[in-house]
Amino acid sequence: MGVAPGIAHGADADADKITQLQQKLDQSIKMIEALSARVHELETRQAASPPAVAAAPQPLVPAPAPTDAQRIDSVEQKVAQIETANATRHADDTGLPVHGFADVGAGNYNPFDPAVKGFNVGNLDFYLTPRLGDRTLALFELNFEVSTAGAVGVDLERAQIGYQFSDGATVWLGRFHTPYGYLNTALHHGAWISDALRRPKFLAFEDHGGSLPAHTVGAWLTGSQRAGDDKVLYDLYVGNGQRILSGVVDMRNAGNQHGSTIVGGRIGYQLGAGVAEGLTVGLHALSARIDDDLVPTDATRVNMVGGYAVFDTDRWEHDAEVYFFNNRDLTGGSGSHRSEAGFVQLAYRAPWGVPYIRYERAAFQQNDQYFSQQTTGNSYYRSAIGVRFDIDLKSAFKLELANTHDTDRIVDEYNEALVQYAIRF
Repeated sequence: MGVAPGIAHGADADADKITQLQQKLDQSIKMIEALSARVHELETRQAASPPAVAAAPQPLVPAPAPTDAQRIDSVEQKVAQIETANATRHADDTGLPVHGFADVGAGNYNPFDPAVKGFNVGNLDFYLTPRLGDRTLALFELNFEVSTAGAVGVDLERAQIGYQFSDGATVWLGRFHTPYGYLNTALHHGAWISDALRRPKFLAFEDHGGSLPAHTVGAWLTGSQRAGDDKVLYDLYVGNGQRILSGVVDMRNAGNQHGSTIVGGRIGYQLGAGVAEGLTVGLHALSARIDDDLVPTDATRVNMVGGYAVFDTDRWEHDAEVYFFNNRDLTGGSGSHRSEAGFVQLAYRAPWGVPYIRYERAAFQQNDQYFSQQTTGNSYYRSAIGVRFDIDLKSAFKLELANTHDTDRIVDEYNEALVQYAIRF
């Protein structure tokens, strides 16, 4: 990653100003030398001529021209000012840009827990991107969120430090969003970022009822390569194998006891020209040993493959993703279990707002202990229609109406009417 264009342009402009000042100084010195020689010549002539009979009226004498030292001091002051301004720009490069997001809402059900209703506080999310150098990158996301029980918790959602080898390859270490599908890495915890009011239920973040490991702690290689007007996108990652802790997928920030890992990858092809400009299609896969907190511990080999297609333009935002699981019981002897999930969302960016519709479905085998041990690992399907209104450049109001069917564990159906007010700052 090179120097930012604005900074480079400013540095060139400063160099031009210094050069111009030096040229003016040289011209002034030459002029002073010429004037000094002329004065010396006049004084010599006056000394050789006879004295005047009467004193001639004294002409008006202009203020003395600045000396060389004064001119040099003036130039040095200007140069110092330019260098100070330039240093300030470079200091900004190593500063700490902070962005923030927040949201509040209301509904006849909580967006993530149908057991509660009324008004709710969403997230207060701080998104930090310190600038460390031309190639060293960092990203931290600190989130204050309210649980469905009403408790306020603080979570370091992302903590990743990276090195950019080239425009086509960057390595990240730390905690990052697991690169599968499109939505999980394109949209972070700030609700303002997304046109929709919420994610599909099975793709929600872990502490909001999601069934997949939305975060991974490990190493991630990501990049893209040009193919004419198009791009080939790729991701490869390895990290700590997750576990199910108190019914929720936990990413094991500090490591794990057995040294088990999650490995996976994603590859996509993005069209950059023609009628399909803005279309990206791709495949993703992961494999992980995930255990739980029971005694004795159960362990599952989670194997997932799937695909995604995104059409993102100034007018359209369509996203479709599918996930197929072939999970193998490693400790209980129940064999392999197949499950599936997916969603389709269509949105239109109109001048007055962004209406969208979405259908999502998850069919999780309940004899698969990976899903059965999760509090929200049940099967369901949901239809939703919503709209986003941008009040100004930094705030948006969203409305969503949805119908949800839970199809196993407890068979249930409920209708949701949700509103959300999201901002960025």
